Amino acid sequence: MNRIEGVDLAEYLEEVGRLEGPSCIAMADVVDATWERLNAGPQLFGDCLPWAKTHGDFRLRPGEVTIWAGINGSGKSLLLSQVTAHLCTGANLIVASLEMRADAIAARFVRQVSAGNAGSRAEVERVLSATRGSYWLYDECDSVQPERILGMAIYATKELGCEHIFIDSLVKCGIKSDDYNGQKEFVDRLCWAAKTYGAHIHLVHHIRKGTSESDVPNKFDVKGAGEVTDLVDNVCLMWRNKAKEAAMKNGDYSKQAEEDAAVIVCKQRHGEWEGGIKLWFDPKSHQYLGSAHESAQVIF
Repeated sequence: MNRIEGVDLAEYLEEVGRLEGPSCIAMADVVDATWERLNAGPQLFGDCLPWAKTHGDFRLRPGEVTIWAGINGSGKSLLLSQVTAHLCTGANLIVASLEMRADAIAARFVRQVSAGNAGSRAEVERVLSATRGSYWLYDECDSVQPERILGMAIYATKELGCEHIFIDSLVKCGIKSDDYNGQKEFVDRLCWAAKTYGAHIHLVHHIRKGTSESDVPNKFDVKGAGEVTDLVDNVCLMWRNKAKEAAMKNGDYSKQAEEDAAVIVCKQRHGEWEGGIKLWFDPKSHQYLGSAHESAQVIF
């Protein structure tokens, strides 16, 4: 620690200590929150993903940050749109999709919610009207400086009551790809905001390209500063079965039974499970399904 000319270090630190006093709390004062967490169990505390088979394994807990990473075209933004459709029936959320216009986000959402059957203006109006007061959009479509993103997240939590905040993506948050310290600081601030204001923050990110688009990624493939995955609570990687797609396109049906995609949970700090979630894609609805035998369902 650098000495400050003319300042008594002991007195200075005592003053800093007084300012930090309100952050020192008695552990005995968190009985209610502790009981809620223990009574639910690590897997069952928080909001669930759309697929029933995941409900006992992975949850989106308040006060946490999740990285959703994958290569370009892996389907991570499409999958998260389905997650928002599932969540907004019982929670408030905001989506900051800095790469898509608001009407494009809404069109994709309507298609998923209606299971691909939004054939009339009345149906579009019905679906979107049902989200009033629960689903918000941060209407910016450009690179936005980190402090503005953090301000948006705090406003959305305090003023709009948002329990989930989706940021798509880190590359659009005004930080250069080689600015590892900037990435670390921003993600650290996101973790602080999540813990302080109680929302779950979802951050979309990219992974390094492997030798093939069919390679199954791991958390060490996530681009940028290694601290990005160290700091967050959960890391979910999106993988798309390009080998199956290529084979089917060429008339080879030997891979037909394989999954179309998978979400690989490679970090879950407050859970006891890590592993892969196999998914099957329905082209009409743009929904990811939990098995090859399921059909797309109207979400609301």
